[in-house]
Amino acid sequence: MESLSNLANYILTPSPGQAFAYYYIVLSLIVVLFVGSFVFKKFHTKKTKDKDFAFKRLFRKVPAKMIYFGIALTFLLAVRYENIPYFAMRLWLYLTALLLLAAIVYYAYKYFKVYPKELQNLKNRPLKEETPRYTTSKKR
Repeated sequence: MESLSNLANYILTPSPGQAFAYYYIVLSLIVVLFVGSFVFKKFHTKKTKDKDFAFKRLFRKVPAKMIYFGIALTFLLAVRYENIPYFAMRLWLYLTALLLLAAIVYYAYKYFKVYPKELQNLKNRPLKEETPRYTTSKKR
């Protein structure tokens, strides 16, 4: 029971101090998220110009989410550096890292499982036949 109390105290300490050895790792993750967002946006627009509607629909929010995670991690890193109580808790950093991991797993699942099925559905759908347009005007 004491170890559980120590773990809760470790995670929920309002002001954990500036001894944070992972500044460069988190900073590099932030840079990767921002650069990856711009690269993925370019890739997404190129892929959707090729009429890949499944990719367009499934992955349209990825660059925005990468930017949001980059902003959140930047905020948490700055707050941790300044040692602001309650905002610098380890809990927020762990929750953000867990949410980032969940987003990566979710989009990996979409890419490897859902996207091929959507491509197959797109290929198998019947083509629209041109139906005659009936109008009130006479044909000339």
